[in-house]
Amino acid sequence: MAEAIVSIVVGRLTDLLIEKALILQEVRDEIEVAVAGLVRIKTFLPDADSRMDVERIHILLRDVRDLAYEAEHAVESFVIKASSTKKPFQWMNRGKFSRKMKDIQKKMSIFFDLFSDYNIRPTSESSTSSNRESGKLKRFHSFTTPEPQIFVGFHEDVECLVRHLVNEADDSYPLISICGMGGLGKTTLAQKIYNHSAIKTHFAAGLAWVTISRKWQTDRVLQRILICLVPGNKDSILNMDTDKLVEYMLQIQGRKKCLIVLDDIWSTDAWDALKAAFPAGKSMSKLMLTSRNAEVAEHVNLDGFIHKPECLSPEQSWELLRLKALHTGNCLDITRDVKRMEELGREMVEHCAGLPLAIVVLGGILVTKPSLREWEKVYRDSKSSLKAGKGLDKDYQREILSFLIWSYNDLPPQLKPCFLYLSKFSEDESIDIETLYQLWIAEGMILSSDKREGETMIQVAESYMGELVQRSMVQVRFNNVESSLTKFEDCSLHDLMRDMSLLQAKAEDFFEEIHFQSGNEFHLKSTTESRSASTRVVIHLGEEYSSKKANYYFSKKRNEKCYRSILLLGEFGTRSLPWALGSHVANFRFLKVFSVENYTNFSGAFSHINFGRAVGSLVYLRYLSLRDTNLLIFPSLQKLVLLQTLKLDISDKIYVLPWLSRDVLVKMDCLRHLYLPKFKVDVLGRKSKLRFNRLSKLETLENFDTSWCEVKDLRELINLRKLTVTVRGSYDILEEMMKNLDDLASSASSWESYLEEDPMPILEMLPVLRVLYMFADTYVGKEMVCSATGFPKLTHLILHEFTNLEKWRVEEGSMPILSYLIIERCNKLEELPEGLVFLKSLKITQMPQDFNDRLKRQDGEEGPDFPKISHVRRLIIDDQDYS
Repeated sequence: MAEAIVSIVVGRLTDLLIEKALILQEVRDEIEVAVAGLVRIKTFLPDADSRMDVERIHILLRDVRDLAYEAEHAVESFVIKASSTKKPFQWMNRGKFSRKMKDIQKKMSIFFDLFSDYNIRPTSESSTSSNRESGKLKRFHSFTTPEPQIFVGFHEDVECLVRHLVNEADDSYPLISICGMGGLGKTTLAQKIYNHSAIKTHFAAGLAWVTISRKWQTDRVLQRILICLVPGNKDSILNMDTDKLVEYMLQIQGRKKCLIVLDDIWSTDAWDALKAAFPAGKSMSKLMLTSRNAEVAEHVNLDGFIHKPECLSPEQSWELLRLKALHTGNCLDITRDVKRMEELGREMVEHCAGLPLAIVVLGGILVTKPSLREWEKVYRDSKSSLKAGKGLDKDYQREILSFLIWSYNDLPPQLKPCFLYLSKFSEDESIDIETLYQLWIAEGMILSSDKREGETMIQVAESYMGELVQRSMVQVRFNNVESSLTKFEDCSLHDLMRDMSLLQAKAEDFFEEIHFQSGNEFHLKSTTESRSASTRVVIHLGEEYSSKKANYYFSKKRNEKCYRSILLLGEFGTRSLPWALGSHVANFRFLKVFSVENYTNFSGAFSHINFGRAVGSLVYLRYLSLRDTNLLIFPSLQKLVLLQTLKLDISDKIYVLPWLSRDVLVKMDCLRHLYLPKFKVDVLGRKSKLRFNRLSKLETLENFDTSWCEVKDLRELINLRKLTVTVRGSYDILEEMMKNLDDLASSASSWESYLEEDPMPILEMLPVLRVLYMFADTYVGKEMVCSATGFPKLTHLILHEFTNLEKWRVEEGSMPILSYLIIERCNKLEELPEGLVFLKSLKITQMPQDFNDRLKRQDGEEGPDFPKISHVRRLIIDDQDYS
């Protein structure tokens, strides 16, 4: 890990020399000397990392990490002070910086002496080279489309269980359980059944999948099931109490053929809390569960069918490994000795004892090894690291953990912190990819040296995730929006992989986890306990957390420099915040990352002002999220000159105090992702609008509102790739908006306005527009026309609640690559237009029955509009698939 940290700091300092070239001009030579020293230190770290079990080397590596962070902190401090200090006083800042850098150089000299004393040898990389190309991530795969899932050995199991589920005879099983040890493929098997065509046909009225895991809450589980079964009623479901949820569950299962999957249910207690929501007797619906414990299945229903998958045979094991490690299309050398590779592979796969998780992880290691020589090295490592599996008992489960640690150790240095970062999130949590990438970047884990020409840092982060996916260490869902900024939508870790990640994170002091539950002891690091400058804190606030402990934590002075990031995670919808957080968050003044989301208990204007001021003092921040809080006062952010991501997309009205400049954002020239409040921002005491000039690096801008945002500044946002806009006022404002968007690299836009004149002739002129969301009453007229040359790049169009729209005409040649269309609540629209020749997916929601019937083919008869969409691969009407 020390090698990764030093690489991160080298990358950060090099980037600052480019991004803040003018400010750092006078101290450039000193920074370059420090960078060269760190690069030289890095050559010793692979050998040192391999011997970190030796106490003195472990301490040395910790001190190296701290020194790297010290250098980073010194340079960032200089930038911050130079940005706010008047020129006559700059010499004081420069003198302090020079003394600090000399001190760092002395410490580096001591490290080189210790490397010699401990017989730590450098790699072949030149000690004087500052070439950042060395150690560059090799990319073994490009995820342009989802790969077909590799599925070996369980085909007969699938067909058998599908037959049981669709059987409606009196002696059919009401419950199907898949039980077995972790890593056996229970969830994969259940997913294959869930997505089977016979299941989709038989249970067309309702399919629901929820993961229970070790932490669960009854209301949340029932809500997730019901939202799957009746998505149109999501808002009312979220407001139901437990009794109403149970009643609604029984009602739905009584009148629909539903299949409900409870994945990864650990205990009988979990079922006892849920069972009231499932019919006790005969029902049209079926239940399927997966569990490591067969006793859970027997407890749920003694009359159920329990299926225990067997481990793969040696031949099946090799087939799975071959498909993973030697599949067609990877970058392996075509001259390789496949026969010898098979011999090595068959012997290595014996260590896996037929366990699919272990096999795909081994395949994930081998797929990144192009040559026979590298396979032979993996073979030798496997002989020394692993023992052949002889049985799947508890001891072998520990062997599997060793297997997963081996796969972690094989990661390139820059991927290790990215992988460990995932264990900060809750078990079985689907982690939003865009947020994760922004956090990785803010933590410095994504190296700009890995950028290819024309790439953004988000795209580099996606390549890191792609490598983790290729190695079967992370599970992902692909984004179904083709023009999205990310190919993946969210990610998660397998239980066993997360267990390993937590062990490694603890061993490497990667982050500190704190639970404030009542009766739960917690521990604060003191200066004497930890000298680490890299501590990341994850704070869990459950529903019944102890406010006394939390307030003590936030109000107590401590070694603030230890704390690099704080994520407050409110599990199960926690809404209250410790009162001490507001005025004492400044105690953590060296934070790079601060995330407080989904909390709504700020009380009183004074608390809001205090919190806003305190946040504004966290001048080292690169990532700040106050998403979905009820913060009332716009925070004082002028000094946050290093900020890269700012999330202020709160759900209530927010006020800008009179003394806060309308230029509050313009000094943040490192800003790349900006999420503004979702509703009105009230600038008290003035009519001026918020300015965005000088934010030329901005890539994401959401919730831009013409009533309080300066439209003319959009022209300066030359790197913008995603934009959501609310246009308020006249048609002239829309025209002005489009003039300022002409030269942008925008790929996605969302529009809210209340225009009486058709906006399409203006919107269709934006040549790079790919995704267009038009919300309720964007246009309040009766007719809409898309002209022949309009929307040349548009792939996705969503029309939501155009209450007056009656006619929509699409001329030939318009929207030539439109593939995805949603029409929702446009109740007066008479018919679907001609001209949607490239459409692949059409979704109709809450439209009049007559409109729906015109699109369907029922009982062999085609509706009047069916020929317009006969080429469409997927048609969904009110959540029912007519494909």
